[in-house]
Amino acid sequence: MESLDYERDPRVRGPFEMLAVLGQGGMGRAYLARRLPLEGWDGPWEAAYRITETGVESAGENALAVVKTIRPALLADDDASQVERTRARFVAEVDAIRAVVGPRIPAFLGAAPEAAEPWLAMEYIPGPSLDTQIRKGGCITEVGPWAALGLGLVEALESVHGADILHRDLKPANVVLGPNGPMVLDFGLAVIAERQNSAHALTKTGATLGTPAFMPWEQYEDSKHVKASADVYAIGSTLFFTVTGRYPFPGVPLPMAPDWAGVPADFLPLLGRLFAPAEQRPALADVRLELSAMLARHGLSYEGAARQLAKIVSEAGLMPKLPDEALSEAPDPDVREQAQRAVDHGAAPDAPWLDDGLFDELSPDADVIVQEGRADSGDVLHDDADGTDRSARYSPTAPDQREAPTAPLPPLVPTKMLTTETDGSPGRTGRPAAQAVPPVPPPADEPRRSASHRPIPRPAQKVSDRLRRAYAHSGSI
Repeated sequence: MESLDYERDPRVRGPFEMLAVLGQGGMGRAYLARRLPLEGWDGPWEAAYRITETGVESAGENALAVVKTIRPALLADDDASQVERTRARFVAEVDAIRAVVGPRIPAFLGAAPEAAEPWLAMEYIPGPSLDTQIRKGGCITEVGPWAALGLGLVEALESVHGADILHRDLKPANVVLGPNGPMVLDFGLAVIAERQNSAHALTKTGATLGTPAFMPWEQYEDSKHVKASADVYAIGSTLFFTVTGRYPFPGVPLPMAPDWAGVPADFLPLLGRLFAPAEQRPALADVRLELSAMLARHGLSYEGAARQLAKIVSEAGLMPKLPDEALSEAPDPDVREQAQRAVDHGAAPDAPWLDDGLFDELSPDADVIVQEGRADSGDVLHDDADGTDRSARYSPTAPDQREAPTAPLPPLVPTKMLTTETDGSPGRTGRPAAQAVPPVPPPADEPRRSASHRPIPRPAQKVSDRLRRAYAHSGSI
């Protein structure tokens, strides 16, 4: 983990306080974060940020999260179509994480994919990645822990495929060895299986997406048309790396078996089937049966094998060290105060609204804009240059009107959130405090409203009405 750079890293995203930098890649940056215990954080704001109550918060104020963001440079590209593709892929990742629920998948906690600087939050799993474990702690060559790892990967992919989603990037770096066993992360390349052949697919025919060292030959040739068997191959390549410490093939994948040198004989039958051509690979259920049979032949239960794996991880001493901020009893008071003011006064703790005219009513000068006649009064979202209805990329928060045609719809709140910049002034903790939207103080004699009686701000109601009309007129919803 790295310390935050206060000139480039945000302090707040939605109700999450950033604590440290976990890493970054070509797509974005990941942060260790903590859910802020805000007062009045009720239905409207939770809907706007897609907040999910999963039980993770039951650990108290110190329940930690991972917040992923997109690199600003990708959103500042002069090619508008490229920016659209970047945002669409991030939305797809959010949708995939929300759809997949299982004991081997980190819980989804919240997101604002349409924000000026999009983000998503998921459960933080303390533990080293499988890649780090093998490179620094050594290969796993015993049947018990190796099979326990394999069964964990199968269970994770069963949850993924059960939601009609393909992962497409299973690899050791995307597997975390947590306190309760392996967990599969990163749905950045996940694809909804039923949409692979549709006109809305993000991946073009012939495109290569994923990590060549762990993907099958058919995915290397064409990532768009791969099937569930590609993820089964990835289990094989991940288990191969686990036992040998090397990639199955030094460069790109090949339609052949890898060099089996150093692989124990007990593992060869299963690995051979996992590296077979796509139509000959076993289904996940068959992989589970073979791994369970392997344990039975060695007189091991799954629970015993899982304990062996946990012992190997513990003895390696590779557990990430948390920063002091994550170990403190309470969040940074300045950050919490900034986020609380935003909730109290109807702003968002993130930054300017995306400048597409849809949310002009929510700017600090909304009344002036309306008076000068500059507010957009259109009822539908504008089409893209290619004629595509952009409203299809938004996620409505109202119930489907076909299900309850006569029921009044509740007011919506915008899903486009704001981003923070630091103003350089020291906070009470000695760190810079993030800028906040100047609050509008309530009258001194007005008692603070409880969360259950706090009205939605009028600008938000206006936006919700416009969005509802836009969705009602969109043939793609």
